[in-house]
Amino acid sequence: MRVKADSVHHKILMRLCGAPKAVRGVSEGMLVRSYGDPRAIDELAQAKLIKKRGWHDGPGGIWIPTQAGAELCEKLSAR
Repeated sequence: MRVKADSVHHKILMRLCGAPKAVRGVSEGMLVRSYGDPRAIDELAQAKLIKKRGWHDGPGGIWIPTQAGAELCEKLSAR
């Protein structure tokens, strides 16, 4: 998958990578509300740039960047 700068995919990666590593993660509902494109979340997950992590004490989960996603985000931000 090719992620272009300033695309919805890039904006999602930037949001997920923007927080300190210990508190990274955004629910799918918040990502859809903010960016309006649930398909982009699926595409990033299929490309293994983000993954869903469960809560330690309950149902549900949050999306976090993978190592590859964080590296891509850093590369795109350097431009």
